[in-house]
Amino acid sequence: MEGKSYEEVFAELEELVKKIEDPERDLSAIGADVKKATEMIAWCRDYIRGSEEAIEKLMKTE
Repeated sequence: MEGKSYEEVFAELEELVKKIEDPERDLSAIGADVKKATEMIAWCRDYIRGSEEAIEKLMKTE
């Protein structure tokens, strides 16, 4: 996810979830998709956590 914005990663995650939910999708591919989705979710959570911390620091300096 290097070099990508939160919005880009989130959009990719949404597309990946659609693939996972597709009843026609091959089951053997779903395992890799779920692993990638889990990594993307962790990245998004870290990004949000970092943003919250940055906002808190800004608010303390005012």
